[in-house]
Amino acid sequence: MDQKQIEDALSDSDFSFSDESIDDSDADPLFQLSESDDESSDHESLPVQLNADNDNISSNWYPVTGNYQKYFTYENDCTLPIELLANNEPYDYFKLFLTDDILNCMVLETNRNAEQYLKSIRLSRSSRFRSWQPIVLEDMTKFIGLLLWMGVVKYPNIADYWSKAERYENSVAPKIMSRNKFELILRFWHFADNETSDKSDRLYKIRNILDKINFNFEHLLTPGEIIAVDESMIPFRGRLKFRQYIPSKRHKYGVKLFKICDVNGFTYKIIIYEGKQSISGQSLGETIVLSLCEKYLEKGRTIVTDNFYTSVPLAKQLLNKKTHLVGTLRKNRRYLPKEVITKKIKKGEIFGKEDDNGIVVSKFKDKRDIFLLSTRHKLDIVDTGKQSRKKESILKPDVILFYNAGKAGIDLSDQLASYSSPVRKSIRWYHKVMTEILLNTSVINAQIMHNIKHNDSKMNVKQFRESLIDKMLDLKPTSRKLPQQMTTPNTLKSTGNQRRSAAPKHKIEETEEKCPRNRKLRKRCSECYKKISQEKGFR
Repeated sequence: MDQKQIEDALSDSDFSFSDESIDDSDADPLFQLSESDDESSDHESLPVQLNADNDNISSNWYPVTGNYQKYFTYENDCTLPIELLANNEPYDYFKLFLTDDILNCMVLETNRNAEQYLKSIRLSRSSRFRSWQPIVLEDMTKFIGLLLWMGVVKYPNIADYWSKAERYENSVAPKIMSRNKFELILRFWHFADNETSDKSDRLYKIRNILDKINFNFEHLLTPGEIIAVDESMIPFRGRLKFRQYIPSKRHKYGVKLFKICDVNGFTYKIIIYEGKQSISGQSLGETIVLSLCEKYLEKGRTIVTDNFYTSVPLAKQLLNKKTHLVGTLRKNRRYLPKEVITKKIKKGEIFGKEDDNGIVVSKFKDKRDIFLLSTRHKLDIVDTGKQSRKKESILKPDVILFYNAGKAGIDLSDQLASYSSPVRKSIRWYHKVMTEILLNTSVINAQIMHNIKHNDSKMNVKQFRESLIDKMLDLKPTSRKLPQQMTTPNTLKSTGNQRRSAAPKHKIEETEEKCPRNRKLRKRCSECYKKISQEKGFR
């Protein structure tokens, strides 16, 4: 590819520099300045605007009794509303998300993108673009299958999959399609018409497919009583107006996704952060939670959030919609009781206040202060069933155990999606985002649905991906046979049995040696230690 083609490729990626590449949580109108903040801080210039729903948001706080809390009856509508095919293969579940409609859309837009690009440039005689041929649905299916396969079988570069070097040689990639064809499809892989799309929408390149995917997520499964809202990061360091920088994440730079999951890790909706998008008078956290959970309110559910989203105004809005809120808090949120924020407590203690809406704001002292908000818990401390090194029972507030259990679904979703991920380095942000959503999030959702339906024959992520690859690429899976038991003469069997019977039984016991302070007691097998001592003459 010559220099002009490289410049054209970079210009096609729609990148630009921007000052909006940092997290905008500091612009939250629900944050307040602490006394130690600098007078010249940018926070002071932010007007505090509250909408009609947040008028008179300040509350009177009382000792926690639970008398003000509201109790909702959960309306169970968690079902599989679709009739699946009789064979119920993993590919059938995946096709519920990656439908023919989405595949045909990608085929159409990829061909259109190639045609528009090739008309806009002058090709050299040796240009690889001269060999481009419009693709069909079968080509796109094999292309997606190869992307999935490249996530399971990792090579350093894409070209290595077609390398004839013995160290890289394989029979899969060359059999499916040529390297030239694959790289051309990858170059022109597109999801929208560049000429007719609304350029004011920063997500116009993927908006159509994203809406279709979210529709499938919402209508294929219904969440249970507990749902969680959190964000994930798709790593990307290219130039992009809505690229985010979050130091606490493993990948600090990238495209931020807000999503809602249940305790099983199933994702029901995704919102891509595209810049300042909160409603006037609301924090971004409020806007995101109400947008993601709009379909699941008024049912008596409980939403679990972290300190980016949790606030008193959000709790009040959700209570008006028959929905509970449980989450951690930032101590500089507005409308919190000052007595809870400034209270000095000892480790293991909890202190809180309750308002006349049943919102309980509490502080628990562990290794550090933990601030919590709940509309369904009081200040109960329960036994976790675990013991410390000193063999003392570990006690924690009930609200923390509930929060950890409810929040685990999103962590599980991110963890499963990271296994054999096909996301690769790219200068086109929409390639990385759609690869994550189509080939990670959708695959995990399909696997979860498969395991719900087939509880007796569950598949892990690797097995599920392998099944999809075999189906999409028309590969023959080899069945793994268990090694046959070796047949030995009866004499050898008997001697083996004698040796096994003579082997000592293992018994793990703590040593009687004194250990340093705060050190765990050592454990060892008393029988093995006795045998070794006898052999080596130890006392």
